[in-house]
Amino acid sequence: MLNLIMQISAEFQEEKIKNKLNKKLSAKKIVWKEKELNKKHILSLAKKFKLSPIISQLLIARGVEPENFNNYFDPKIKDIMPDPFVLEDMKLATSKIIDYKTKKKKIGIFGDYDVDGIVSTAMLGNYFKEIGIDFEYYIPDRIKEGYGPNQEAFEFLRKKNCELIITLDCGITSVEEINFINKKNVEVIIVDHHKQGNVIPDAFAIINPNKETDTSGLKNLCAAGVTFFLLVSLNRELKTSDSFKTSIPNLLEYLDILALATICDVVQLDLMNRAFVKQGLKILNNTKNVGLSSLIVESSIMERITCSHLGFVLGPKINAGGRVGKSKMGADLLLSDNPEMTGAIAQHLGEYNKLRKHIETQVEKEALLKVNPKKNIICVSSKKWHPGVIGIVASKLSEKFNKPSIVISEDNNLCKASCRSISGFDIGNLVLEAINQKIIQSGGGHKMAAGFNIKKNNINSLEEFLDKQYGFNNCENVKFYDYNLKLSSIDFNLYDSLENFAPFGMGNPQPKFIIENCIIKYCRVVGDYHLTCVIEDIYGNSFKGISFNALKNNIYETLLSSTDSTYDAIVVIKKNVWNGDVNLQLQIEDIVKN
Repeated sequence: MLNLIMQISAEFQEEKIKNKLNKKLSAKKIVWKEKELNKKHILSLAKKFKLSPIISQLLIARGVEPENFNNYFDPKIKDIMPDPFVLEDMKLATSKIIDYKTKKKKIGIFGDYDVDGIVSTAMLGNYFKEIGIDFEYYIPDRIKEGYGPNQEAFEFLRKKNCELIITLDCGITSVEEINFINKKNVEVIIVDHHKQGNVIPDAFAIINPNKETDTSGLKNLCAAGVTFFLLVSLNRELKTSDSFKTSIPNLLEYLDILALATICDVVQLDLMNRAFVKQGLKILNNTKNVGLSSLIVESSIMERITCSHLGFVLGPKINAGGRVGKSKMGADLLLSDNPEMTGAIAQHLGEYNKLRKHIETQVEKEALLKVNPKKNIICVSSKKWHPGVIGIVASKLSEKFNKPSIVISEDNNLCKASCRSISGFDIGNLVLEAINQKIIQSGGGHKMAAGFNIKKNNINSLEEFLDKQYGFNNCENVKFYDYNLKLSSIDFNLYDSLENFAPFGMGNPQPKFIIENCIIKYCRVVGDYHLTCVIEDIYGNSFKGISFNALKNNIYETLLSSTDSTYDAIVVIKKNVWNGDVNLQLQIEDIVKN
């Protein structure tokens, strides 16, 4: 009877805590909840693989069951990669490229200007160099040409004697442009992953897992992932060719930049993408890509490279060329074998990235003043905003308000827009619907990111469309943490166990814990916007804490306004290395005042 009373009391207290959290807004205006999971599944997984309750609960939250347990922790590409021919038109495209190689014809490559497009261009270009195909590549100027193929670029490649053009990370919505070059007897193969419109281009072949008629089930691949499947298909064809006498390229050496693209394009880290990134990081830490090595040196990365380096250090620098410099520089970097050239390019990209940050900060400040927090979808615009940074600003707005965001750089006639989304909302579908309704001129994207062109006099129509279709915000902004953790439970054994969950990203987030009733003290501002502190519980256990952008996201203001309060802190466990000392610290994602 006593045990039953204690159990009921414990369950009551647990429910009381959950109800308390569910009703309180955090510093970031979020309601934090624990994920509702099947307790029996958690216990079963823990028993079968001898796991702690924490690790078992984290696995169940990520959809890991006994049958895919080993593949989650040790995904091997050879075990999970399907036949490339499952992608529609892959066989057709492979035959055409091999035919051009046999006949020694030149191929044109048209790649998008972001990391995914640039990496796809570098992968295909480097592969062509290895197997002896003559090629020309073209990366459009983000500011002057905008997203996707254009007639002038296609004409440039035609005049370079390219009778076949392969578009990478773009092309699925380029109906007019492909019709134009078809009439000049140039064939086109589209390698893309963005959503199609009502009409698809009349291309020779379209390899796109998000094409409506494709049944491959590989919808989460980025363009570089689709390109890798193409390389695997080409390699297989060359192995059976009597005319190919040299060694087959080792495609494992392409996984370093494939991991870079997969992380930077924020695609879902499903089993296939997770394998690409996990194996790619192994290759990347001993990369043979001269350009990537130069960028790592320029970035002063001394430790083992992780996903954070890809997403927050290397990727932004490759993107910086397209944002505020020359779009082609990223591809030039990853395609060059000349250390002197790549060193110079890497230095320029580093300088461009500093300029990008300065411009971005100003645009972000102005954009925040224009946000209507009552609306479900943020849409802001200005003539003063540099089009090269609007995508990053859209990401910042989505992160701050937890809403899909559209940021428009106005021009006298045709304006450029970038969109970023949140989990559960498909921004690519929104763009396609706006195209169908003739509100915007052209564009494309996927679930989490998109871009489009819109006439200036249609911006008001777009805002009316968003209000009509998606209304105003009348519901709570809810996010989930993984586990209710005590400070006394945090040690290097737990940290090492959590690191086995890497790589982290979309669909496989870094574990977030709630630390209840803690004291946050000794707060100090570091850098321009960050905060360091000490997080302590009533038993005297304590850890150093850091909160990035705390001065921007209301965490610092909340702490200042209530210095004698206790908090429920949402944290991520991090390892900090400083002057040879290795310690654990807690990265504060949000706080809830008690």
